Amino acid sequence: MCTNRLEDPMPNIEYTMAKARKLLPIIYVIDTSGSMNFYGRISAVNRAMNETLDVLGDVAAKNPTADVKVAVLGFSTGAEWITTDPVTGKPALMDLEDFYWDKLKARGSTDLGAALIELGEQLTRDAMLVSETGFKVPVIIFMSDGGPTDDWESAFEKVCANNRWVRAATKIALAVGDNADREVLARIADGNPEAVVPVSDSATLQKLIKVVSVTASMINGRSRTSDSNQNDIVNAVRTEMGMTVRPEPERTDTADISGNDEVWDDLDDSWA
Repeated sequence: MCTNRLEDPMPNIEYTMAKARKLLPIIYVIDTSGSMNFYGRISAVNRAMNETLDVLGDVAAKNPTADVKVAVLGFSTGAEWITTDPVTGKPALMDLEDFYWDKLKARGSTDLGAALIELGEQLTRDAMLVSETGFKVPVIIFMSDGGPTDDWESAFEKVCANNRWVRAATKIALAVGDNADREVLARIADGNPEAVVPVSDSATLQKLIKVVSVTASMINGRSRTSDSNQNDIVNAVRTEMGMTVRPEPERTDTADISGNDEVWDDLDDSWA
């Protein structure tokens, strides 16, 4: 019989559950250009991220299947990872309980292409994606209030061609203010204009960041595929925010998982 003997130590259930959970990376790609100083936008982002990480930590702790970790990439004149390993200094996904939000400052231009290159270099199993238990579909949340000032299209094409993690990730974009280039954001979000959520004021932006983050963690945390996650998240967010929920659009591009990223999981093409 397989019964527990009194002299046997009880298994660490919490540890066992944690080991069984698959890594769910949530990446924030945040415009920190000078225009984000207008109308208190960067201040709203800073407040929202502080609140979001606390709430996200509570939600993630109750998820039995997903180990949520976050990374933050800021882009202005160039791009820089805000989340780095305290020992190596290299870009890293951070445990929510260990992450302290350091306020972002806005200055410079809008080098979106530089951010895309960083995503392509770091979202691989040779770099940021380290897990012994497998992966959930990654989430990438873009925020921008303007148009790119560098050669973002070349960077976009390169990343799409060579990194299937970026290509297959669930992408949501927040278009901040009237000058945000929604067409560019839609192209990055798999050609889906409905995945671009417009926001016109700082108070709404602050709430929206939190709602998108929590919703994405819940949907991607339980899903096995990336096919419908994007629209599920957008519709749930629009409902929560009191926005109009629109029917799913016809996609101009699709995220597949074929390509040249050599660090793809050779044993299993599934996410969960």
